[in-house]
Amino acid sequence: MISILSITGFTAYVVAVTMTPTSVGSIVDDGTTLLTNPRTVEVVDIAGQLIAIVTSRGDNGIEIIDVSDPDEPTSLSNCADGDGTQSCGATNLADPWGVATYTKDGSTYAVVTSNDDKSIEIIDVTTPASPESVGRVQDTIYLNLATFLKITTIGDSTYAVVASSGTKTTSSHVTMVDITDPANPQVGGSLTDTASILLKGPKSIDVYTVGDSTYAVVAAQEDDGIVIVDISDPNALTSVASFGDTDSSCSDDGGHSDGNCELNGATGLEIFSIGSSTYVVVTSRADNGVQIIDITTPSSPDAVGQVEDDGDTILHNPRGVDVFSIGTSTYALVSNCGGGGCEGGGIEVLDISDPTAPTTVGEDGARLANDNILGASYSTVYTLSNSTGKYVYAITLGYENDTVEIIHLGSEPTVTITSSSGSSGDTINSTVFSYTVTFSLTTSDFTIEDITVTGTANAGSPEASNFAGSGTTYTFDVVVSSSGTVSVSVPAGKATHTTTGHDNTASNTYTLTTQDKGSSTCARLVILGNCGTIAINNDEYQIIDPWSTVPTTEVMVGEPASITISTPHNFAAGKINSVSVYTEIFGSAANYELGSHIDYSIMKSDYYVSESEFFQVAGATHRIVQDTDVKNLEMFEVVFTMVFAKPMDTSHIVVETKNMHGISETIYLGNALKVIERPIELLTYEEKSKFELISEPELKDISSLDMDIEPDMDMLSIDPEPVVSKVTCGNGTMLKDNLCVANEMSFYFFINQFMVLFG
Repeated sequence: MISILSITGFTAYVVAVTMTPTSVGSIVDDGTTLLTNPRTVEVVDIAGQLIAIVTSRGDNGIEIIDVSDPDEPTSLSNCADGDGTQSCGATNLADPWGVATYTKDGSTYAVVTSNDDKSIEIIDVTTPASPESVGRVQDTIYLNLATFLKITTIGDSTYAVVASSGTKTTSSHVTMVDITDPANPQVGGSLTDTASILLKGPKSIDVYTVGDSTYAVVAAQEDDGIVIVDISDPNALTSVASFGDTDSSCSDDGGHSDGNCELNGATGLEIFSIGSSTYVVVTSRADNGVQIIDITTPSSPDAVGQVEDDGDTILHNPRGVDVFSIGTSTYALVSNCGGGGCEGGGIEVLDISDPTAPTTVGEDGARLANDNILGASYSTVYTLSNSTGKYVYAITLGYENDTVEIIHLGSEPTVTITSSSGSSGDTINSTVFSYTVTFSLTTSDFTIEDITVTGTANAGSPEASNFAGSGTTYTFDVVVSSSGTVSVSVPAGKATHTTTGHDNTASNTYTLTTQDKGSSTCARLVILGNCGTIAINNDEYQIIDPWSTVPTTEVMVGEPASITISTPHNFAAGKINSVSVYTEIFGSAANYELGSHIDYSIMKSDYYVSESEFFQVAGATHRIVQDTDVKNLEMFEVVFTMVFAKPMDTSHIVVETKNMHGISETIYLGNALKVIERPIELLTYEEKSKFELISEPELKDISSLDMDIEPDMDMLSIDPEPVVSKVTCGNGTMLKDNLCVANEMSFYFFINQFMVLFG
């Protein structure tokens, strides 16, 4: 049992990690495909298409399969040795073993080793449906019985690092082949097996770097161990260290039945890293086990962990191994050939997150054995990511029954951060940034502490607040008190998938910048743009731009929503003379907007409501802090209070003002207000009596407006969607691209207003 302990406050949750390998799709050799005795497989992304390239020992060729849809793998083409109907021009593909891919000048190439032809063949697979051989190189000494390979880059050149077993009378080798020019590969330096170098019968090979040096690690099947080779100089390979089955670090500690390492008949291997350390996991055919060796220091490898078949696992004649991760956990997929020379077998998944204590996954293990993967020789793991998550699959080769099987191993939650305050990278005018975190799968332990918030705002210490949510969707805010940037993200491993226990992947990073409140842009508008504010109920927003997106205020039907417009003392042209407030829902019925205007003139101390169909207006007034004769020299406020009679979708609030010279200004508060249902939707006279309005100077008697606070039930029906062309816009705005926007100031209008302003 593998458990993850998550502690939130004083509550601990234990989540069991589970994995249930499940077959989802397969392709069986039918005579038209080249899948007899499939040996190895490589998956490569070609122009967004996931392509599996499988070598076939029995058919002397390769099969190219589209595995983008794991449930329906599709054979696209093949390439056989010789000049037959399935040839692609290849001449050195007899008994192919290993395959690896690389990209050069926009083209994708597959490099295939040929055991019988003592060579490598390079095939252009850029167009998967029509592969074409472009080059090859043969060497009866250094590529004799070539088995597996790994591709790496050293300097400006690309190399295939090839293992070759040799015959009983010839030596084994590790050889560098320069494939920088796919049409003209060249054999380079080579390392030969000797009595002091454990290199006899090399099989799997992998490459890693330490500092400026590049190393190859090779599994030597007949020497029962591994050898680490410095390949930094492709023309002069040197052995750095060998590590055998009888190494003293594998003393009998209860983990080895024979008192030695799990390296007898070492066959498959792959390199992986945990933290700052580098390891290699090796399969042992004869020991029916897996050995993990620390190779952080290439010259002094050290055994750290192992797993031996104990009857519960199916580590019987293990061959290939592929390392993959889900969330923050690291796993090894082991392909097991079974007894009798590859009969039976299957796959076993081991958790190697702690290299010193590898173990089976979950209480019941994670393994699969069925008739489609008899003699599981080699496997590879690939992932598919989309809007619903990240899905991990294995392609396993059934050597005995000529099958390519696709197996679902697990899924992990992906995370996406969005914001209603603006697009990532925007500079906005807001004191509250609102975010939504969306997981592709249900999570159980995501908290506010799992969110990373950085930036220069708030003196370099912005923080998340107002956290809420569960399952797949969470929300939070960052309240900004000073200008600067705010970047938010969710690192990998912070939330756990409820069903499997797998952790999330890392999210995107979302960055917003709040505008400097002292910026001179504050004075470029006419009235509210001179550092004025608009408040919705208790939330106040400074207005700098004509369009500002603010957090949505929700009220229920029958509850008051107050809009307060304030402007401080400033030059005379910045004083409000009249103001209009209305709501707009772009894309909703036209009479929504027509029925939602409130106009107010301070000169008359009066207000007017136009066709109040959508909401009832309880009143409007203004407040003047000082010097009422000058009206608004010190601080001027106009307060509108609206009581809605039926629900309203998230709406923009639009404020239109005019100063004493008749110059208008239109301010949009995007997504500012929403009215939601309530259990009893009709307003009662008792409720109406609870609303009190400030009246200074005295307001016109509201009753004279003949407003019915209790609306007809017909008003509660949902209006049909409008014809966009019939939507009307308020004063000072015009319809543009299906949006109501402020009128552009024409040259004539500018001259006219200039003459009015200066006589």
